[in-house]
Amino acid sequence: MTRDEIPMRDRILDRIVENGQERWISGETLSREFGISRAAVSKHVMSLRDEGHIIESVPRRGYRLISRADPWAGDDAREGLRTAVLGQTEWIWLKETDSTNQVAALEALQGANEGVVVVARRQNEGRGSKGHRWINLPGSLCFSVITKPRLSPERLPSLPQLVMEACARAIEKSCGLSLERRLPNDLFLNGRKVVGILVESMFHNADLQWAVVGIGVNVNVPKEAIPPELTGIASSLYAETGTAFSVTSLLRHTLEELEDVLKA
Repeated sequence: MTRDEIPMRDRILDRIVENGQERWISGETLSREFGISRAAVSKHVMSLRDEGHIIESVPRRGYRLISRADPWAGDDAREGLRTAVLGQTEWIWLKETDSTNQVAALEALQGANEGVVVVARRQNEGRGSKGHRWINLPGSLCFSVITKPRLSPERLPSLPQLVMEACARAIEKSCGLSLERRLPNDLFLNGRKVVGILVESMFHNADLQWAVVGIGVNVNVPKEAIPPELTGIASSLYAETGTAFSVTSLLRHTLEELEDVLKA
C-alpha cells in the first residue's frame, strides 16, 4: 500500500504519534501538510477518538497523543484471562451496535452458552438502570456477558449490587483506583459517575435461566469529549486522574471478578 492509499485518518494519527507525547501539533499544520481543511482535520481526530485513541486538543495549541487505543478484536483480551467460564467460549466484537445487551440477550434466547462476551466500540442506544440512557463515549469500555449465576434465591435480588462490587474490585486491581459505591449499582470517582451497569434476566417460573450483565466504563475519555450536559455529572478515569489505562486489562479483570461474585 502506497502512502496515498493509506486512509487520511491513519495518516493524521501517524503524524500526531510522530510528533511525540510532549509536543503539540496545530490543526493548521496538519491542514497544510495534508491539503485538507481544519474542519476535516477535526473530524478525523474525532473518528480516531471513537476508536479509543486519547488525543487531547487545546485551542491555539493543537493536538497531542496521550495514548493509543488497545488492540481490538484479537486474542489480547483472552490472553492471561483467569476464568473458568466467562470469556472462555465465544467473543463477539462489534465496531458499532444499538446495544450490547440486546445482542447478548438475543444470543442467549437462541441457546448460546454461558460466558459469551459482546464488546462494542460504540453503542447508540445503550441503557442504564431505571431506564436512563447510557452514552457510550470514545475511549470507554462497553460490553455485555451472558451469565448463569449460581446464587441462592434469596441472593438473586442483590445481583446488580454484586456486579457493582465486581466492577469496583476490577478497577481497583487494574487501575489502582477506589471508587465510591452508590446503591443500587452506580460507581463514582470524585463525585462523578464513571460506570454504568444494566442487568437483565430471564426466568422460567421462579427459576433463573440466564442473566445478561451489561457494563459501561468511561476509561480513557478526554474531558473535551464529555458532552456539556454531563459536565459535573459524568466523567472518566482518565479525565479525573490524567492517567491512561488499558481497556483490555480492565476487561479481563472485570470478567474475573464478575465470575467470582456470581458463584453460589
